[in-house]
Amino acid sequence: MGQVKNTFTEPFPCHHPKHCLTGAHPDWESHPSWIAGIEALNSYNLWVSEVLMPLAFQWIEEHHDEVYANVAPEHKADVGVVTAAAFELLKELPSYKRWMAAFENYQAAVDAGTWDPTEINPVWTRITKDVRKKTEESFAAEKKHLKDTLR
Repeated sequence: MGQVKNTFTEPFPCHHPKHCLTGAHPDWESHPSWIAGIEALNSYNLWVSEVLMPLAFQWIEEHHDEVYANVAPEHKADVGVVTAAAFELLKELPSYKRWMAAFENYQAAVDAGTWDPTEINPVWTRITKDVRKKTEESFAAEKKHLKDTLR
């Protein structure tokens, strides 16, 4: 959604392709990790904008009057201001309070070394390990050319 709303408080659910960064830099222009990082950040931004933000704005739409009651007319098309107003309401809900209590337990378990993440985000974990491995393999395959400049 690109964090854009029109003046009728309707969010746009997608980015304009002109504003995306994938392929914006030619393969030969910069360090491969820099290009991959920019493109990965773009991918993350698209996921937030085109998947998470529509979920958030559906909630905002379902609580329209409560949310917009705390938004000045000149800020009704400002995603940050509307999200802040919605978040203030969200923080008062029982579910959010449960989540914060659960976070305290999580934080204590991490600090104590007892947190077991083996069942958390298994698909993302596999993808991360695969991307990391393939990146390392790609650089290692070129070590004879890049010598000790690999980081």
